[in-house]
Amino acid sequence: MDIVISIASKIAESLVTPIGREFGYLIYYDTNMKDLKDELKQLFEMKDGVQELVNAAKRNGEVINSDVQSWLTSVNKLIQKVLHFDEEVNMNRRSLYRWNISRKATKITQDVRDLQKERTFNNNVAHPAPPPMIWSTFKEGFKDFKSRMTCVNSVIEVLKNEEVRMIGICGMGGVGKTTMVKEIIKRLAGLKVFDNVVIAVVSQSPSIRKIQSEIAEQLGFTYDKEDTESGRARRLYGRLMVISRILIVLDDVWTELDFEAIGLPSGITHKGCKVLLTSRNLEVCNAMGIQEIFTIPVLTREESWELFREIIGQPMDYPDLAKRVTNECAGLPIAILTVAKALKNKRKYEWDDALKQLQSSAPGSIASMNDRVYSSIQWSYDRLESDEAKSCLLLCCLFPEDYDIPIEYLVRYGWGRGYFSNTDSVEEARNRVHSLVDKLQRRFLLLDSKLKDHTKMHDIVRDVAIQIASRDPHRFLVRCDAEKKGWPKIYDHYTTISLIPINIDEIPVGLDCPKLELLHLEGERYSENSMDIMCKGMKKLKVLALVDVRGISALPSSLGLLKSLRTLSLNGCLLTDISDVIGSLENLEILSFRECVKC
Repeated sequence: MDIVISIASKIAESLVTPIGREFGYLIYYDTNMKDLKDELKQLFEMKDGVQELVNAAKRNGEVINSDVQSWLTSVNKLIQKVLHFDEEVNMNRRSLYRWNISRKATKITQDVRDLQKERTFNNNVAHPAPPPMIWSTFKEGFKDFKSRMTCVNSVIEVLKNEEVRMIGICGMGGVGKTTMVKEIIKRLAGLKVFDNVVIAVVSQSPSIRKIQSEIAEQLGFTYDKEDTESGRARRLYGRLMVISRILIVLDDVWTELDFEAIGLPSGITHKGCKVLLTSRNLEVCNAMGIQEIFTIPVLTREESWELFREIIGQPMDYPDLAKRVTNECAGLPIAILTVAKALKNKRKYEWDDALKQLQSSAPGSIASMNDRVYSSIQWSYDRLESDEAKSCLLLCCLFPEDYDIPIEYLVRYGWGRGYFSNTDSVEEARNRVHSLVDKLQRRFLLLDSKLKDHTKMHDIVRDVAIQIASRDPHRFLVRCDAEKKGWPKIYDHYTTISLIPINIDEIPVGLDCPKLELLHLEGERYSENSMDIMCKGMKKLKVLALVDVRGISALPSSLGLLKSLRTLSLNGCLLTDISDVIGSLENLEILSFRECVKC
């Protein structure tokens, strides 16, 4: 009997609590509803405060912390639950339903209190956004021309090679090295070859601190102003070492860089760190130990025309004129872009004037051309280490556009002008000139020729060289339209004159060129009388070069007046009588009568 009573007592106790709680829902209906209302008000105030912080952080470009986002999501879900509950309350206000509503209100109130407790992040709701992926900031602009895609694909394949750490992309200024690198980076992003890609612009006067800061910013950290250069390098090095696969792009490298001073790991210490640089100087790439070097050519005529048409748009009002303007840009993308943008929607007379200016090698003819193209080439010229190299380059502008320049001409002219120091013979000078031409080609100031022992000069580089040569102390006059303009009206201050094609029946009587040391003439119409006047008025002449001059059959006796003449080059001239005048040229050291078929 005692056992039965005990069991009954236990059952009664277990039933009292839930029954009491269930009756409590009904008895404390109003209290429960008020508690819910009060707790919801507090939660809404809390949510509004957090949302204000979140909005402010987003305006600052910060990233909202995940726990904050999760909390706001939970609050919003609870709000939806409350709205449904409120509809239920409004639909069921009879006493019969008060117990159920009070019961739900109590549970929702507990959910609200739980969310209030979960707000543990105070005012710290966000963190600085990581820097955007570098390729996401690039504008469109790359054209997948064949001359470009071959190089792009080759570079990407080399970057996949674990044995190659340093790659160089070289080419003359304005040929599109930076644009190509950006396209390579975008394609690498899709291939997921690297975990990170960063880019720093080095420029003509490199600053180690600037390079460090650019890389650091893209990796998501900054330096203190008080940090020393070596301290910054150590910190950058440490950050790079924890990234398994990273590509560092160094754009526009002009001189050899000290990677250790910057804080860049070596291939030995970090095999996953690769460097891709762009430069207009092959010598810099070689000095830095670049393993693979790719050279970007200028655009073909077809590619140039396609690019020009795309910028100008359709329909094109002056297609024939536009093609001639495009050809003057000589395949250099930056020149094509600059000229096309300047001429878009312009009238015909403006097109005509632009063509004339481009043909006359006037760099100021097209807006912004000087800053974007000419200044970079001028800088390359200024960076040449020797006066010999500079003089050799300027001699190349004496010849017409797209001309295969015989290196032997440079030897003769340079020897005659006395450009080569510490050379005791013409053979030594010849070796020197070949070395200088190689150097200038490695810096893309000269180009390879298809002809052996020849070189070429890009048209725009030639334009800049002519501008440099026309100023003091050089004072060159170069005319490749001399057939139309003839002999210059003012000439007494020139040291060097090149007229092609010469078409002068008579040089002015009384001609006096007291400073002239080099005269280069090409063309058929040139009389013996003009030759006589010229010799009498150019007594300081050191180099005389006549190419394909057909108007004279014999050298005049007045040639003997050129006592300073060191080089006499008569190529392709139909001479029948050389005479004894050559013997009176006491300082003559180089004499050439090549292809003078009647000699």
